[in-house]
Amino acid sequence: MAQQSPPASSSLNGDNAPLRPDSVDVTEAVALMDDLGEAPEDEPEGTASADEGDGAATEGSGEGDETAEDAADEEAEAAAEHAEPPEFWSAADKAAWNSVPAELRPVLKKYEQQRVEFVNEKAREAATIRARAAEEVQRANAVVDQAAQWWRQAGPALQQAFADKWSQINWTALAEKNPSEWARLNQIRMDEAAVLAEANRRGQQDVQAATARAEQAFEHAKRVEHDKLAQKLPDYFGSPEAAHKTYDELGKFLFSKGIPADRINQIHEAPIIEMALNAMRFEQAQKKASPVLRSSEGTVTSGAANTTARATPTRVAPGPARRTGNQASEAARQVGERFRKNGGNSIADAAELIRLNGL
Repeated sequence: MAQQSPPASSSLNGDNAPLRPDSVDVTEAVALMDDLGEAPEDEPEGTASADEGDGAATEGSGEGDETAEDAADEEAEAAAEHAEPPEFWSAADKAAWNSVPAELRPVLKKYEQQRVEFVNEKAREAATIRARAAEEVQRANAVVDQAAQWWRQAGPALQQAFADKWSQINWTALAEKNPSEWARLNQIRMDEAAVLAEANRRGQQDVQAATARAEQAFEHAKRVEHDKLAQKLPDYFGSPEAAHKTYDELGKFLFSKGIPADRINQIHEAPIIEMALNAMRFEQAQKKASPVLRSSEGTVTSGAANTTARATPTRVAPGPARRTGNQASEAARQVGERFRKNGGNSIADAAELIRLNGL
């Protein structure tokens, strides 16, 4: 029976080109299989080229990073060269700043800033601790002051009550009639006396401490007010000698006005002392001006008593006015007369009198 050859295959697109040969021997099949096995070897080559591209990109990015780092270093070096020393340094330290290498200046300035911040933080902590301690001291002092005030009021009453309680007992008769009762009551009295003595001792300590603190506060307030006066009125309070003289004169002046000495010693407020000084100076100006006033009044009175006719007007020569005699005394006389006519209420006339009399 004759063998028939296999039919030729037709293509999907209708072409007559065969997709595979009609007959393949063993050798050709092996060759085809080898070709199929070698085909994937092209992919590693593409992968290798891709890897080479990535490597190039990596190398390119590294070069960019090095350029950015170099630029940052250059900027840091430029900033270090133009860095200025801290403002609070002394002139000598600022001059030594120029001898510091440029690369060490940022480090030095950084640690200097940290040191300043550390010192400021410790100063703030110390200030907080001092404020808390001051508050605690104030609270403790307030408790002591309250205890001292209470003992000033209650201490005498307690002592009087103790004395009244045991003064009603006839201790001699009780000892003769009932010795055991006398011993019991006497022990109670001694215990109460000991408690009262201890309370009195502590109360007196509180009173002394409160008194000492009050005196210290008063002396501090006096110094503060005196500094205000010394700054405002240096001629009267600027030096210790001038201040001592002014305070002495003011004390005598206020005492002459009927103010008690203990009240004068308590006056320390700057406005009150300034007003007292103005009053004393005003009175001194009045006393100095009084002889001038009396002399002017005497002249007018004698002239009016000696004549009843009108005085003939004096002929005034043309030209500038000329005054004979002491012009300062004449001016003081006129101001004093005007001050007297105003009833002593013109502050301007009083100030003028003080100036003319050299006060």
